[in-house]
Amino acid sequence: MNGPARHVSARRLFLAGAIGLALWLGVTFLWHVTYRQGLSLPVILLLDQDFPALSGSVLLLALAAPWAEGKGFALPAPTARIVVPLILLLGMVAWAGHYALFQDYSISRDEEVARFAAAYMREGLFARPIPIEWEPYRRAIMPEFFSPFGAADYWTAAYLPVNSAIQAIFWQLGDPNLAGPVLLMGGLFALWRVALHLMPDRPDAVWVTILLGFSSSQLWVTAMTPYAMTGHFALNMIWLALVLRGGALGHLAAGVVALIAAGLHQWHFPPIFIAPFILWMLLARRWTVAAFHALTLVAIVIVWAKLWPGFLLHALGAPTDVRPSAGVADKVGSLFERLGDRWQPLVNLSRYFAWNNILMVPLAALGMAAMRWRRVISGQEIALPLTLGCLAGCVLALAQGYGWGFRYAHGFIGPFCLLAGLGWARCRPEGAMRPVLIGVMITALSSAFLVWRTHEFVAPYAASHKLIESSQADVVLVDPRGGLYVTDLVRGRNGVPGKPMVMNLGMLTLDQVDALCASYVVELFDRAEFRPLGVPLARWNLGRMDALRAHMKEAGCDRPVQPPLPETFEDALNAADNAM
Repeated sequence: MNGPARHVSARRLFLAGAIGLALWLGVTFLWHVTYRQGLSLPVILLLDQDFPALSGSVLLLALAAPWAEGKGFALPAPTARIVVPLILLLGMVAWAGHYALFQDYSISRDEEVARFAAAYMREGLFARPIPIEWEPYRRAIMPEFFSPFGAADYWTAAYLPVNSAIQAIFWQLGDPNLAGPVLLMGGLFALWRVALHLMPDRPDAVWVTILLGFSSSQLWVTAMTPYAMTGHFALNMIWLALVLRGGALGHLAAGVVALIAAGLHQWHFPPIFIAPFILWMLLARRWTVAAFHALTLVAIVIVWAKLWPGFLLHALGAPTDVRPSAGVADKVGSLFERLGDRWQPLVNLSRYFAWNNILMVPLAALGMAAMRWRRVISGQEIALPLTLGCLAGCVLALAQGYGWGFRYAHGFIGPFCLLAGLGWARCRPEGAMRPVLIGVMITALSSAFLVWRTHEFVAPYAASHKLIESSQADVVLVDPRGGLYVTDLVRGRNGVPGKPMVMNLGMLTLDQVDALCASYVVELFDRAEFRPLGVPLARWNLGRMDALRAHMKEAGCDRPVQPPLPETFEDALNAADNAM
């Protein structure tokens, strides 16, 4: 690697980053809050988590600017003896965090569907047969994100199977919640190897790269969940490490990794990451390698957009209930449709900036600006595909619903960190690590705040789920009116529907409610139960569900969910907080 193109002082870096992020945050607040476009979930999370975290980080960055220059603590060479134990430690933190932070609960429907599929895969099934007695209520039990193939007889996740299959493997080994932490460790290891390959003569730049990765709240908090995005981060980095390794074996292995990554949950994510590298290969006149990876993209479409739906059609039956949506035309059409009505770059990227190291974006901007354009044209500048990928991940800023950070750009955290390392190597003196250490400390404070707010946000839903699970009834009907995203509480136990069978009351007819009340022990879970647990208030239109509830009350079928009675006197005292 050549010497730095020009020196950028840490003071200017801090001030430029603080000003740029403050302006972004100000415009976001004006657009979504002051002149708000509707109080959506992203805006709720912005106000509760991202705005205070990013505002505090920006303020500290500006205040630290006068003292940013300097060497700081000397770091040893980033060898395996030091880096690998740190990666293992972070993986252990992510595994423990699923239980401590998320209370062994997956809040979103996306996560629940992934775990649902893992449960039936663990049993050697491609779908879960719907018991005959529950077929009339199948949509109330599985309200969304189900595959249309054979949907009259089977419950099948709408997502592609690889993420769930990985969880099923770890489930067989003891704990499906190990899948995310292990993938996180694999991705961080590959990130370290890529940084060593790209910057072999700048150990400080390698440290910058991996410290940005280690300090990313988005990386290690998302690894606590069943989201597929941890797999995208890991496999993207492994793919890049294999491509840079080179040789027939490296590229063949990279092709296999790309094919696996495309099957994690939606097949279009890896092509967005890989396509800029194919351009980079073409500029370098590496025709054979570029053609191989282009054929890999074709194979991705054939396998996951054609053969997999065809297999489901053959194995499960024709689509019912909803139209199929796994085809290429459907995917492209859905993308453009969502870009038209769900494109929210301000609020989503604010979340991305808040959940990653405060210096990630400023340093990555240095890496982009330091590109040598003659080397770009000749295909010798790897910053080009990294930049194009990062820009694509940020431009496609579609509304994501839940997510810790902006998960649709999760697979590009590695490229952002690598660009930051390249920017550091080209624009900063070797060994002057004080600004990065300051950035890590600021980010640690921000991360502590985000972890606290995440726990507070998840806790009411986890408590609600445990209350529903404790019911001794045959059926629990969830009336979601009055609560934010209460419909996501309609789920089974550990991904398996069973007793109590939980249903969305709003998806049942009057006759179905009568049939349930006549044949089963039925309990209701509504705002009388979930509001005291802290679930945020939401306004709902009443209408038809008022009539349902009035009918159930008249029929004496509106008993609320109650926790089981204490088995011992000591348990009773504990339940009453020793009030006696």
